[in-house]
Amino acid sequence: MITLKLNTIPTLFIQAFTPPDAHTIIEFVREANAVCTNFSNTILFIDTPATTPLVECVRKLKAEGYRVVFRDHHGLKGTPANSRDKQKSLAIAKLETMLGNDCHVTLRELHPACSTLVTIGEFKNALAIIADPDADGLTAAMKASGIYYDGLDDDAARLDGEPALQVTGTDISQLLAKGIVTLPSYDPQKPKEREQAQQQLFSRWVAAVQGDQNASALLQEGVAAYDSAVAIARTLAERAREVAPGVTLVDVTDSAVFDPATLLTNLEINSQCKITVLRKDKGPIAAIHDIQYSLSVCKSYQEKVDLRLLLPPGAKNDPEQGVISNVSFLLHVNQRVWEEHVLPSLKQQ
Repeated sequence: MITLKLNTIPTLFIQAFTPPDAHTIIEFVREANAVCTNFSNTILFIDTPATTPLVECVRKLKAEGYRVVFRDHHGLKGTPANSRDKQKSLAIAKLETMLGNDCHVTLRELHPACSTLVTIGEFKNALAIIADPDADGLTAAMKASGIYYDGLDDDAARLDGEPALQVTGTDISQLLAKGIVTLPSYDPQKPKEREQAQQQLFSRWVAAVQGDQNASALLQEGVAAYDSAVAIARTLAERAREVAPGVTLVDVTDSAVFDPATLLTNLEINSQCKITVLRKDKGPIAAIHDIQYSLSVCKSYQEKVDLRLLLPPGAKNDPEQGVISNVSFLLHVNQRVWEEHVLPSLKQQ
């Protein structure tokens, strides 16, 4: 759990994918309310995809008398094509019914960054902010609370865009992007290590944005680690092998910290490459099943390839069952699902 005070507003960075996540949010709001001195009852959810647990969380918060405002850019275009999209569509509809004008869900193509869904300081008097634990969630929550700099919206869009673009923003934005690259991977033997490092990074970056020179200097020290991660990624790219037509796999198990953007960019240089696959020993699925296969559709094919169609009918989006699939162009599975379903489907295409 990552928490910060943004202009004194308690801010929780979390994804509400499970009932325990929803419980954590509710308890966070109650604790914020217990120490609040401005009599606010407004809770802002921003960049938090609609899920069934999140809907129940919002329902309970409303029942306790809080005003909930929901702003997000993970909306759906057209008719839901699979069970995951149907669940999301239903969750969005329920939020719209509960919240009315306080619910605004749009598309990423219209709002590449969630910071564009709020005005500067629009929620400076909020009781609490709940945001996605990534750069987009951070920048959106900052702007909502009143922390802003010229170019933040453009930076936020790059930070939430293609990996190769994430380090192309302003100098201050690059410090965040490069710091994220060098965060330690999730390790079940040290479950808090990555979370603590990410909280420290977020905290330092917010301070640097506000003019803290010591925080800026500490962030600058991480640039050398990023440069090393880039070099390692280039070496890993040399190990790539084709496992199915247009599908390139790299085994990164036991590798030192590498830059995913550099690795994927090097793999996608091959004009025949449609899908990249990283075999990993770290990540949310690897933490449960030891090995994780992370698939990504190359940008030029994202409108043509839906990775979720590689899964068996009725497959649930559940790390415990070895599947994480929130968008059509990204898919994470365990060894069994890879061998029994995904790889055979890729070979048949």
